[in-house]
Amino acid sequence: MLKVVVVEDEELVRKGIVLTVDWAGAGCAVVGEAANGEEGLEVIRRYRPDLIVTDIRMPKLDGIEVCQRIREKSSVPIIMLTAKGDDMDKILGLEYGADDY
Repeated sequence: MLKVVVVEDEELVRKGIVLTVDWAGAGCAVVGEAANGEEGLEVIRRYRPDLIVTDIRMPKLDGIEVCQRIREKSSVPIIMLTAKGDDMDKILGLEYGADDY
């Protein structure tokens, strides 16, 4: 079973992602959720997921910092979901280790 951690500060968005992953199924299970980057790193450390879905703009640590810290120790796939759609934002997200934006 694929383990997924969702890191998103907006509760409605986070719950929507969790419901979507649960609904899509296909052997996926959300094993952890976090409302900020610091909490996200702890949840990721605890559950060792197969996939991470994270926002960029979050309190405490932003998604770029979370991505950088994960990449120091892991190559787990990271998908960044964000309202920031500028090409430069995409380039930065991918340069800091995201697998998709």
